[in-house]
Amino acid sequence: MPHPDIQLTEPELRLFDAISFAGTDGDYEAAVANGEAAAQLTKTLLARGAIPDVRLKYFTDPDYRSGRLKGSWRDLFYRNGNSDEEMLRHFSFLRHLQYFVCGPDLPTAAMNAFRREVDRCGRVSSGDSITLGKFARAETRARGLPPHEACEEYFKLALECGIWVSYAHAICRAVKGIR
Repeated sequence: MPHPDIQLTEPELRLFDAISFAGTDGDYEAAVANGEAAAQLTKTLLARGAIPDVRLKYFTDPDYRSGRLKGSWRDLFYRNGNSDEEMLRHFSFLRHLQYFVCGPDLPTAAMNAFRREVDRCGRVSSGDSITLGKFARAETRARGLPPHEACEEYFKLALECGIWVSYAHAICRAVKGIR
């Protein structure tokens, strides 16, 4: 079960606890209830400005997304014909909601180690992004993390550390390149 790293109100915490981020195993009624809880939680978080700006930008800014298809994660939902209401209830939105509330999905020790490396760099330069990419690769290997998942989580973590988006992409590519 993921743990929130932003402050939630008591009603928000109840909604969060009601959501199954792993899915509902084909149970239609459970999926509808899950989607409704996700939509309600997202709306309350947005209304009170509780989601950190960098996490919202990850979802809404096309520069914060890599891949062959152009546009932001939100744009992809729109491109598939989803309205805002449908998007918030869609199973694929859950991973974004989880990031909004819980942050990058990496072991705490890995995140702390990466943050220490960023702090050692001071203001991160392009050369530092290479060093940080190598560090993230080594951590991914040492912790047995799947590279295709860890690369995106290190990208998110780099953004949250204040690293410029193009340098964060370089870190992501370094981890993604693990063979």
